[in-house]
Formats: sequence, C-alpha cells, structure tokens
Amino acid sequence: MGEVVFRRGSEEFRVVVDEGSSLYEASVKAGIYVGSICGGRGFCGKCRVRVVSGELSSPTEVELRHLGAELLNEGYRLACQARPASPRVVVEVLTTELMKAAVMGYEPEVPLEPAVAAVRVRRALVTLDTPHRSTLESITVPLGRGAPLVNVGVLRKLASSMPKEVDVVVHRGVNEVIDVRPVGRGCYGIAIDVGTTKVAVYLVDLRDGSTIYADAFENPQDSYGADVISRIAYAMEHGVRDLRLALLSRLNSFLNGMYRAVGIGREEVVDAVVVGNAVMHHAFLGLNLKGLGASPYEEVVRAPLDVKARDVGLGIHPEAYVHLPPLLGGFIGSDSLVGAFINGLGRREGTYLFLDIGTNTEVFISRDGDVIATSAASGPAFEGGHIRFGMKATEGAIDSVVIKDADEPPEYTVIGGGRPRGLCGSGLIDLLAELLRKGIVDPTGRLVAGSSRRVRGDGPLEYVVVDAGESGLEVAITLSQRDVRELQKAKAAIQTAIRILSRKLGVSPLEVDEVYVAGSFGLYIRPESAITIGLLPEVPVSRVKLVGNTAGSGARVLLKNAGLREELVRFRDRVRYVELALERDFQEVYVDSIYMPSGCADLYPNTFRSIKGLLKGD
Repeated sequence: MGEVVFRRGSEEFRVVVDEGSSLYEASVKAGIYVGSICGGRGFCGKCRVRVVSGELSSPTEVELRHLGAELLNEGYRLACQARPASPRVVVEVLTTELMKAAVMGYEPEVPLEPAVAAVRVRRALVTLDTPHRSTLESITVPLGRGAPLVNVGVLRKLASSMPKEVDVVVHRGVNEVIDVRPVGRGCYGIAIDVGTTKVAVYLVDLRDGSTIYADAFENPQDSYGADVISRIAYAMEHGVRDLRLALLSRLNSFLNGMYRAVGIGREEVVDAVVVGNAVMHHAFLGLNLKGLGASPYEEVVRAPLDVKARDVGLGIHPEAYVHLPPLLGGFIGSDSLVGAFINGLGRREGTYLFLDIGTNTEVFISRDGDVIATSAASGPAFEGGHIRFGMKATEGAIDSVVIKDADEPPEYTVIGGGRPRGLCGSGLIDLLAELLRKGIVDPTGRLVAGSSRRVRGDGPLEYVVVDAGESGLEVAITLSQRDVRELQKAKAAIQTAIRILSRKLGVSPLEVDEVYVAGSFGLYIRPESAITIGLLPEVPVSRVKLVGNTAGSGARVLLKNAGLREELVRFRDRVRYVELALERDFQEVYVDSIYMPSGCADLYPNTFRSIKGLLKGD
C-alpha cells in the first residue's frame, strides 16, 4: 500500500494504491485524466507526468521510445509504465481539462413548444356540490387533459397541505404529471452531448428558450481508451459497467456544480435530451456493446427512447424523462444525425456536405433532398493521437502555424500562451498545408531532403517546428515522416467517404454548394489549410461553413420544440447508410486519396510505389 498525489495546477488529488499498481491505474482510481488515449496499454505515449517527489520504478523500453533519454532525465514519465517505489509519490499532471472547445454551435430558431411545461393551476376545490372529486382531480380538471399519468411522489404531495394555486409540471408527450409544487419555481431542461472526447452540457430555460449555462468536460471514459474501438474492447472484456459509472459519476458531479453556480435545485430540471454516437448512447444506458464490435454492426436499439431519469441515474428530477433521439446505423449516432438535421440537409434543393470530424468522422451528403451518409474511421491523428508531439486542444498546444520562409522558424500561436508543448489538430493541419505550399512536403506526403534547413535526420526525416530552447518540453517539437503518414491516413479516410458518397449521388465534390464542418475541432481549422491537404473538397473557401458543436445545438433544439423529435425520426428514415468497407473500389479510392491534393496519383507514378510501403512510413 502507498499514496500517490496528483497535482494539477492548484488542485491535489490523493489516492491509496496497492503495491505494484501503475500511476495510470492510480489516476483511474482517483478520477484524474492523465492524457492516455490507448487505455494505458503503452501505445500512445501521451500519459506524461512529471515526478515532483518520491521514487518510481526504472524507466521501461516503452518510455525510452516515447520520451527519450532527455525527457526521462528531466523527470518525465509515462503513467502507464511507472510504478511507485516509495511509500509516497507526488507527480504533476501535464494535461488539464481546459479544452479549447467550441461548446456552442449553429442553432436555428424554432418555435418554443417544449415537451414539458409548468402550468399555473387554480385548484378546483372539493365542495358539497362535488363530493366525489379527489385532490388529484382538483388539479387535473382545470388542466383539461383527461386522466393523466401520475407517480406516487405527486400523490404524496397532494396528500399534504396544498395551497389554492400551484404549478403543475406536465410532460405533454406522454400526458404525465411529473410534479406539483408551489408557484414560482424554475422549469429547466438540460441538453447533453456525450462525445467520445468531451461531454458538453447546456441548461435551457423552458419558459423562454434561453440557454443560461453551457460548459464541457473531458469524457472520463478516456481512461479506458481514447476511441470507441478501445472502449468496446474494454467493455467486451470487463463489461460496460465501468464505462457507464465513470460517465454518470462525473456528469452528476458536474451537474451539482452547475446547480450551485446558477442557484437552482436539481428538481427544477424537468426534461433532458442526450445525444451521442452509438457507443456513447449504449454506454450511457448500460447496454451491451458486443454488437458494435464487428460488422455487421448491431445496435441493441435504434429507435428514439424516453426513459426516466431515476432509471438511468441522471441527477435531475427523478420523475423527469430523458429523451434519447434515434441512431442511424453503423457508428452514426444521434449526435451527427441532429447536426445534419438542423443544418437543413434533406430539406433544400442543391448539394450539401455535412462533416462531423473526430476519431470517427460522420459524413452526410444531400442532393435535392436525397440524403446519404457513412462513418469514416479517420482515427485519432487530428486529436493528436499517434503523432509524437500531438496533443488535444489544451493549454500549451500549437493551434495555428504560418511558414513565411522555408529556412526560418514558423510563426505559431499557443493555446493559453506560454511555451508550446505540442500540436493539436488545427495546428497539425495548418503545419502540413504550409509544408506543402513551401515544397518541404511533396504531394505524395514525403518530406523533401534539402528543401529547408529545418528538415533534419540521417534516415527518416523530420521537420523542426519549435527549437528546444523555445519548447515547453525543453526538447525540439518536430513533425516526423511517420507523423505525416498518420495525418495522410486520417484525411484519406474522410476524403474517401466524400468521394464514394458523391459518386453514389451522381455529383462531384466540386459541385457542393455548401460544406458544413461541425464539432469543436472543426471550428478552429482554417478552411484553406483543410482544402490544401485534401481534407475538404477543393471548393471556394466561401462555401465552407464552420458550424461548431451542432450535436449540442441539435439537443437544445429538441428540448425547445418537442415536435421536431418526430420530424427527426422521419429524417432518419430517409437517410441511406453506406458501409464503406463493402464498396468494391474502397481500397482504390483510399489509396488515391492519400495524395495531396486529391486526384494527383497519376502525376507521381514512380514516387508513389504502393500503399503498403507508404503506410509503413517510408
């Protein structure tokens, strides 16, 4: 037994661990995110901590490979590899929950017609002329809604002393009285976007439709893997319980803090809408993930659900309903579905492309109302995964890059200011686009020897982004040939999806009238950089719209207008889902899409030898 203390800024988290436990296992027990995106298996090298005091086990080969001797000498360790070797160890956590995240997104105006409303009722008092009227009827008769459903909690309140005038909280969709309470209390709903990386929460006043609180936090399931495949694998071995409890515990803690900040009680929150991809949807409900582990993917349920908050353990009014919109299929969940829906796909003439970019990227294309969609396994590269100096959009991440002179250090901006510690997705896209423009990387993705004084290496080349003296890591931050290949694979997966769906609709990607790029990541990319590397179609920049977190916006829209919940189901039923892996020319299109820009494979037949050699990082 021993104690591990995690320091993050001014906060300290203490946990007692068994002998032989790793710092990563201690972090999971303490509920601290240390940056791992592989579930503590030693693959990603992102769970970096710095030793403040105490002794740890000797560095492993994995640490030497990911960190190098220089960082190890500075006290940096990988949490998944290091184990306490003294009774007390203090380490500094290098990642924070301060994400550069676009919590808000494009939200269309809709009529305010929520599913739940607090109706002011002047009780019809029981008199000698109405001897058979009950206390319940004294509130339901004025409502004029027939015989509503009621719960025992409401009946117990009615049995106590009730004022003459009360607020009756009614769920109109199911005609159920959720609560009866004194006049003047609030009537709120929460919209929750359960993303693979982050969870965004919005508090909406159902009386006027205003959003009065919005914030996000890291999805604590990161401890079990950064992507849905890793989490499915964990659930298949250990069950889904850990994933569900990690999410609900952190979410309810967050909600309690929100209630204190706003000054309301949990029972004033009487409706909820929760969106997410299929894995997050099932994990939230505690459903078996086995069917999502392999093709053909089989969800436990695709239909919209309305479940009681008490049944899922969500910290709002226990009798409130939680609405989970429908899933589409494959890995396309309600999050991207509502995003495509509120951006008008399927309702307008013309050709429109909607992208929700992440570890899995959802792609929707509509042409004159005909809608087709797929999910592309783009991987974690755009979130810093599999990139040596890649990181999420937290403090210390380079988020934009400009190269004015090929031989001079690039100009860049850093989230939070200060010295950089790595590159997040928008910075990586900027950097690759700039390297292409300057001829430092050719259209096949090869770093060109001699193209810049900042390209170095005897074998595999790398480009020096930040010199060691300017880096917050005290070593140079670089982009290696292998890193470029990881970015190429990620953008090729997305581009392949766009090209195959376009062909099926009989349109060219160049004919797209508007491109909607959704998600926190999407809001910070420069469209011209994304077009340069082939991540987006080669259309005029003016056609690209960065719409932010439309998953959260869509959830808020469904809170404010219950009728749109049924309309969303009708939209879902019209969307054709395509499984990319079953397309006969998938591999051919994917190989061609690795080039930058698209369609230039025939220009470099000698350089581009084979997909096998390219993906090895040659």
